[in-house]
Amino acid sequence: MLIYAVRIDIEAEIAEAWRAWMLHTHIPEVLQTGWFRGHRFGEIMEPPPPAGRRVFLVLYEAAEETALRAYLERDAPRLRAAYPPEFQNRFQAERWVWRMH
Repeated sequence: MLIYAVRIDIEAEIAEAWRAWMLHTHIPEVLQTGWFRGHRFGEIMEPPPPAGRRVFLVLYEAAEETALRAYLERDAPRLRAAYPPEFQNRFQAERWVWRMH
């Protein structure tokens, strides 16, 4: 099993609107691609984020590497480009892939 982890550091003033969009639009769209078995979404509490920021983590579970690679090549660019304009340039994203044993 692989975990595709996305850490988002976002401006606090737009964090609630972004969180709602993630939960009601973006994450469902990612899951609808069929490449993932499930996900976890939460806010990082420790260490505390810098002043004026909030930090979130999304973990997507892929059964195999071919599924994750297919998502990254076929769907990720389109879904990343679909971020609403009000969030553009107001967050930083870091992405990792973990192989779980």
